[in-house]
Amino acid sequence: MSTTPDTHLPAEFIPPPARVFLVGVAGIGMSGLAQLLLHQGYEVGGSDRELVGPGRDGLLGQLAGLGVRLWPQDGSGVRAMQPHAIVISSAVEKGNPDLDAGGDTPCIPRAQALAAALNRTSAKQIAVAGSCGKTTVTGWTASALRALGCRVQMVCGGMVAEFATATRPGNFFSDPDPEWAVYEVDESDGSLVVFNPDYGAVLNLGTDHHDTAKLLQLFGTFLSRCRSGIVVPADLARQFPPSGTVRASLFSGHPLPDTPPDVLFPEGYQPGPQGIRFRVGAMGEVSTSQFGAHSASNACAVFALLRLLGLASPPRQWPAALRAFRGVSRRFELAGVTARGTPVYDDYAHNVEKIGAALSTARETCRGRVLAVFQPHGFGPLGFMRAPMKSALREALRPTDLLLMLPVYYAGGTTGFSPTSQDVADEYAQAGLPVRYAADRAAAMARLAAEATADDVILIMGARDPSLNAWARDVAKT
Repeated sequence: MSTTPDTHLPAEFIPPPARVFLVGVAGIGMSGLAQLLLHQGYEVGGSDRELVGPGRDGLLGQLAGLGVRLWPQDGSGVRAMQPHAIVISSAVEKGNPDLDAGGDTPCIPRAQALAAALNRTSAKQIAVAGSCGKTTVTGWTASALRALGCRVQMVCGGMVAEFATATRPGNFFSDPDPEWAVYEVDESDGSLVVFNPDYGAVLNLGTDHHDTAKLLQLFGTFLSRCRSGIVVPADLARQFPPSGTVRASLFSGHPLPDTPPDVLFPEGYQPGPQGIRFRVGAMGEVSTSQFGAHSASNACAVFALLRLLGLASPPRQWPAALRAFRGVSRRFELAGVTARGTPVYDDYAHNVEKIGAALSTARETCRGRVLAVFQPHGFGPLGFMRAPMKSALREALRPTDLLLMLPVYYAGGTTGFSPTSQDVADEYAQAGLPVRYAADRAAAMARLAAEATADDVILIMGARDPSLNAWARDVAKT
């Protein structure tokens, strides 16, 4: 039996000031949509499985302060609000009490609701896709456009530092009468194919949700729906040729054999204690407070997007515009320094490519060992990435490093509860990798406290669990 709820799509998304109820409103994507709908004049309410708990109070308090009405996920909110439409994410399953309470109320997937809301504006749309880096590139593009004097609207899958305030989380922002709407789209549930942006970017192909053939199909369909221009990695250009009058802008994270002159890539990469430096073609030197070689690749993707847009500002001004970007929460974010002088970084890394990039970045910042902790964000994703992560960790970890695997984060819903983190950690250890299982956070913290020195770096990795950032700060207090 399918666990996917039936969706009842209206002919068009009802205009404001209609009442809209979001099931799972505390999710990073749903909370951004909630703010966009509020901004457009809708009456917005929502529910979540957990209204209280570590890491949730801040976001939910901000949403309530902005005007979102909050209820437990027991059907009471739908009955009280009587919404004109219910919006669900891919995490919502059949039998959810809010859906049962809604009866025949139109039930709309988040992606369709977001696309409809974006289409209500006159702003030209820039959609960012990819298995890794799309949150950063979305925030970085919006930041750069503002630095270049443009008016923007942004819906992002992370809290962008320069758009976050005491009252606003930072995953939504809008200038008055925006010229550009920058947002990220998701391949994990296939929903990216419902958007029709003016410009679209695919940053890379990863392995945490689909195999390569499926990703090529999804990304190819997405890019075919872009009306004016596309950005793709140079090594994937043959897979995604532009059609008609659509223009293509290519980038790469590194030089390629016989790199064509129009491909933007970083040269002379130099990591440092305050960020990275590199050069990009005629634009010259780029310096940023972001860390890691993957950030240089992300910067080149932003440049490739800017090159498509026909901006009045010349390219020589773009490096300064990128330098203004302050980053995204939980993207190699310094959580603090322990009493022994060990820096503790917190990172959203949760798939093979992101974990490899985070470990590589951590190695650039220290003279000693990388002591990492990874909390998988679901049993399904852990099973899907089990084999490729084993190969990746063989390259990413040195024998003296250590990776501790915490139990899988379970957020509810249907699952087979397999494989466990202990299953995977034991398999990796038997293969000779410096990977061990930690039964809980207390055990991991004790191991880190016993082993870390001032020459080492501690790296906390994982997604979905809103308490990870707070726990990383706790680790830094040891």
